[in-house]
Amino acid sequence: MKGREHLSLEEISNMPLGSLITTISRAHMAFLFNEIEKLGITGGQFQFLMGLAREDGITQEDLANSFHMNESTIARALRKLEDAGMVQRNVDENNRRKKIITVTEKGKTAVDNVRKADKKWEERIQSLSLDEKNKLKELLSALAIESMELMNEFRQ
Repeated sequence: MKGREHLSLEEISNMPLGSLITTISRAHMAFLFNEIEKLGITGGQFQFLMGLAREDGITQEDLANSFHMNESTIARALRKLEDAGMVQRNVDENNRRKKIITVTEKGKTAVDNVRKADKKWEERIQSLSLDEKNKLKELLSALAIESMELMNEFRQ
């Protein structure tokens, strides 16, 4: 079987929309994983770190709900992030059964470094103008919202 880097232009132009998005996403993540690997964590753990950076100080339960995952999966990833010094878990004063997760300075620095790498990725994609990139983001955002709504429908 051919590697993805050896697909012909015809094969790429005949791919369904979802496959094109997946191909772009895989290339993008491979680029970012180079930076993430330097942090001593996995890409999956980093996704949780990014989620926490957006909403620092949430409970483990809320984090699990926002990622549509069970708490035990989240707990394992958080343990590794905690071991790496990127997050802290503290008992919620209002409910001792819950844990509040906060991002440490080391975690914030890691997020900043990967965001810089992400910006570098976007700058290296030069086949679209800035206006075209913005329009594409707008269109893909609409598709992402609709896709999440569809996913929520079939999960109920």
